[in-house]
Amino acid sequence: MKRIFASILLVTALSCKSDKSSSVATTRSEEVPHKEMAMVVNTIENGPRNAEPYELKVQMSKLENDAYDFRVLMNLQDDSYYVSPNSKRDFKGKFTIVMEETTAIETVSDLIETPLSIEEIDKHPFVNGTVNWVRVNTNYKLKLQRKVTTDFKVSGFIQFTIEPRCSLEKIPFVITNKAGEMTVSINKC
Repeated sequence: MKRIFASILLVTALSCKSDKSSSVATTRSEEVPHKEMAMVVNTIENGPRNAEPYELKVQMSKLENDAYDFRVLMNLQDDSYYVSPNSKRDFKGKFTIVMEETTAIETVSDLIETPLSIEEIDKHPFVNGTVNWVRVNTNYKLKLQRKVTTDFKVSGFIQFTIEPRCSLEKIPFVITNKAGEMTVSINKC
């Protein structure tokens, strides 16, 4: 009888011991998803919030003689930043505007940044040198010349890498000329 009781006690002790270690392992593996869910819940509880760490707006302003300013307004949130188009070094995620080739419009100026970013030294292994980080709300202006008066659509995108999450962003846009009025809009498709 003592042997049976000792065997049951031993099995119980071993099973408790293994349950404890497996519950610790389970708790550790469950901590990460739990934190991610909490962030989502907090975002919902605090009301609607932009999921992106930036807000991007585009607009077209008519100047004179079929000249237009294509403007991009970048408002940064949550301490986000990106590489300026004025950085002297070559970066894959540098802020840029790309348009499809067309005879309907042409660019007649370089991309103008306001306020100008300031060159700084970044010791991060991926940079390890000078870079112009954009850390404040910034406007970009690109002067366009309309070459035809007929209706047209020209597609393009705005590309940059948003830091610190290190994601390459490609925001598609469409420039439309209809009944003599040229406009730009974000293509949400």
